[in-house]
Amino acid sequence: MSRRVAALLVAVLFAAVLVSFLVLTDQQQRIVRRNAQVFERVQALLYAMTATENEDDRVRLQGEAQARLLGEVIRLRIPVVTTDTLGNLIQFAFLPERLLGPGRQATTPEDIERIESYAEELDGQRDHLEFKELNFQAHFGEPEFLRRLRWIPWLQAAALLAIVGGGAWLIFTSFRSEKERIWSAMARESAHQMGTPLSSLVGWLEVLEGRERPEPVNAGEPDLIDEMAADVRRLQKVSRRFELIGRKPKLEKVSIRDTVDHLRRYFEARLPSLRTDASIEIVVKVDREAPPVLGNATLLEWAFENLIKNAIDAMAADGGRITIAHLGPNGRRSVFRVRDTGPGVPQPDRDRIFDIGFTTKESGWGVGLSLTKRIIEDMHDGTIQLEDTARGASFRIELPRSRSA
Repeated sequence: MSRRVAALLVAVLFAAVLVSFLVLTDQQQRIVRRNAQVFERVQALLYAMTATENEDDRVRLQGEAQARLLGEVIRLRIPVVTTDTLGNLIQFAFLPERLLGPGRQATTPEDIERIESYAEELDGQRDHLEFKELNFQAHFGEPEFLRRLRWIPWLQAAALLAIVGGGAWLIFTSFRSEKERIWSAMARESAHQMGTPLSSLVGWLEVLEGRERPEPVNAGEPDLIDEMAADVRRLQKVSRRFELIGRKPKLEKVSIRDTVDHLRRYFEARLPSLRTDASIEIVVKVDREAPPVLGNATLLEWAFENLIKNAIDAMAADGGRITIAHLGPNGRRSVFRVRDTGPGVPQPDRDRIFDIGFTTKESGWGVGLSLTKRIIEDMHDGTIQLEDTARGASFRIELPRSRSA
């Protein structure tokens, strides 16, 4: 999910919580005012009924009070139980389904006993209305909508937690994106700065290639000019990598087999110069028939190179084996694994190894694995994760297969 969409969702959620709070508050105020008016009127009628000595007026006022109460009960679907002054059941309405069930009537002594117990339960919540002249009491419960409103504060609290969490996530991702933009800008500037000396080196190589080459001192020694040309091409590739960072690359059909084979030959030729005297073996278990992936060859080579280089650094003291394998398909993706037999990643560091700037090396920059993750996930819509292993480090990589595959 992009930060812009997440910010929009947080804003919409905040607006929804605010509107619901205002609507709920207004509704509660209306209910309180209406209930106050109704019950004040009923109390006034009851007071007038007890104050008058005319029996006809008393009956009329009693009927009006009952009508008002009945109308309010029906409108709000208020659970109500009427009993005589001894607590014996007379009538009931809108009782919870747990007492009788939908559509049932009080037909058994057990039903009547449960309803009379429920009337006592209602008295524990609020005082009942008593009509001594008519020898009955009215026991009221909460309206149906109030029972539903009990969940509203919890829902609002959950929504506010989601807003706070979403805001924190946006702040975190913005901070991380800012660091990534800085690294990307530095990478592109480095590529720009390397362009001039590289062009000069290419020109000097053309001059040297046009001259007569000296004979090698010992048989089998590599040609120095060819080696210099190879290193210049290597620098040009590095410069090209930096140029691609920070923008969406053009994706084409790429053979991972060819990519990792080239890396194996490259590292095997340079293992003696990588400050390691231990024996390190690089094994490629990717079939020629493995389907190509959809990617950028330059960037994917860089991603796998970082993983191999990290493995070599980890095994520099004791040596070991690095295995690059194709595990097969997973939906529309191809799954690969880069695994070494080194000391592995300490448990406290496993959640941070892809963070920019995090490194366990004394002279490391903490850029290699974060770049690898960015290349695979952000630029190729793939995934990379560190697997749980008893020994060594194992990275599982998924890349989308080429459509032609």
